[in-house]
Amino acid sequence: MVTAMNKFKPVITTFALATTLLCSFSTWALNLRASVTKTTVSKDEVIQLKITADEKLDSDSINLDVLSDDFYVSRPSFGSSVNIINGKRSDSSIWTVAIAPQKIGTLTIPSFKVNNAATAPITLNVSMNAQAPSSDDILEVRTKLDKKELYPNESTVFNARIIVKVDPRRLQNVNLTKPSAPGMQLQPLADPKQSQAVLNGVEVLVIDQSFRVTANNSGDFTIQAPTLTGLVNYGNGRGNSHIVTLSGQSKQVPIKVLPIPEDYHGPWLPTSNLQLSQHWQLDNQQSVTNQSVTIDAGDSITRTITLTAADLTSEQLPNLSISSPNAFRVYSDKPSFTPNDDGSVTMTTKQVLIAKKSGEYALPSVKVQWWNSQTKQPKISEVSGLNVTVNPGDTTEKAQLPQPPITETKDPLPPQHKDNGYWPILTAVFAILWIISTILWIRATQRNATQNTQTKPPKNKAATTNLKEQLICAIKNRDVIKAQTIFDAWIKNAAISDVDSNKIRKQIKDMSQALVGKSSTPWEHTELISSIKNVKNQNHKQHDDLARL
Repeated sequence: MVTAMNKFKPVITTFALATTLLCSFSTWALNLRASVTKTTVSKDEVIQLKITADEKLDSDSINLDVLSDDFYVSRPSFGSSVNIINGKRSDSSIWTVAIAPQKIGTLTIPSFKVNNAATAPITLNVSMNAQAPSSDDILEVRTKLDKKELYPNESTVFNARIIVKVDPRRLQNVNLTKPSAPGMQLQPLADPKQSQAVLNGVEVLVIDQSFRVTANNSGDFTIQAPTLTGLVNYGNGRGNSHIVTLSGQSKQVPIKVLPIPEDYHGPWLPTSNLQLSQHWQLDNQQSVTNQSVTIDAGDSITRTITLTAADLTSEQLPNLSISSPNAFRVYSDKPSFTPNDDGSVTMTTKQVLIAKKSGEYALPSVKVQWWNSQTKQPKISEVSGLNVTVNPGDTTEKAQLPQPPITETKDPLPPQHKDNGYWPILTAVFAILWIISTILWIRATQRNATQNTQTKPPKNKAATTNLKEQLICAIKNRDVIKAQTIFDAWIKNAAISDVDSNKIRKQIKDMSQALVGKSSTPWEHTELISSIKNVKNQNHKQHDDLARL
């Protein structure tokens, strides 16, 4: 018997070792389980789903995307830990995520698998909660349209206000939608502004934004107001919370665009209010208040016309075409536009008119034809012109060359007919010789007068020098208009060669383009002033050379 036992002892030992190893392997297998805070819930109610594993795993070992078809899923929280108690080590990995059912009925949280381990599915019973808030309870959109009727090319302001009646921190994946107006132009006037306010004793978030709506064609249109989309984590005060989906349905605002009247002729400028005004100003900054004014040649008049219109953009304002007499040199600034607080736009147009020659002239009036969209009648706004009397100016009138002396000659006495003899022939010979000598004397007198004119300086030397100094001063002050005026007077009163005159004229033109052009560029006056000073030395030498002739 003992011998038989000894014979099977190795088999028994092997079986016992195998059993021990199998028991050890069963304790090493991964354990994975899932749980929720409750299984009977209402639609959109938030519950917690927790998945645990008794091993240290990576955060992406569990794929939670399978929940998104039936549940709202928040961002999951993952953590792993190691515990050592009495020398025994234990590992754990935990996923926690907030979910809310989107449907009513029986929903199943599916099984999650990691390696060969899997969680058991969880069944939820979902019912409707009559006390759950709706999107309209949380979100309110208010609109205001300044004008409900427009004409083509006319515009109005559309104001939208969004009121959020919950703590903004409860908003999730929120997005501000853009308004739309099919068939019309819609342009935001500013970025959205957020502020806190109290509405019916409740602190709310207010989002305000204004838009400009411009009509293109006549007809009936609808403006779709902006709104918010996203989720709201809404609590009921008893520890329960719900996910409320913002519907994204925006308010519809009707607007009507009237057709252009068939009997209207002329430029189309629809506005509820248009104001046209002007201001005249002289060189000495004095304002012109009368219908007529007297200035000297070389002086300037500044005309500033201001047009303010409501319900229009700066692009829709008309270009004011102003034609002035050829006796004036005209410099026009580019129109400037200023938006006003009431939504209107102001356009300012400025002209500088420099009188070139003496005389009496009429500067034209300016008219603007427009359509009064409030009274539905055509209108014309007008600013009057100005009668200008220009006196001769010392710096602009041409110097008159001295005229040769005029010698009065008497007709020769008619020959007296006497008796036959040689006296008629002798008288005729003397008459011819007298006429020839008179002609020669006149030519000699004219030649002397021309030489005297060439040797005489064109103008008073001190006056010419004063013009040069004024020209240099105007250039240093970067006064383009004054520099051009003084230069024209200077070259008419000084003996300047064509080469120097053309050179300086080109440099003044470069100065004008650099300082008053559409895009100003850096400019230095050193070269131009140097050219003017060099001409001064050359002219003195010419006068001295002429004086020695």
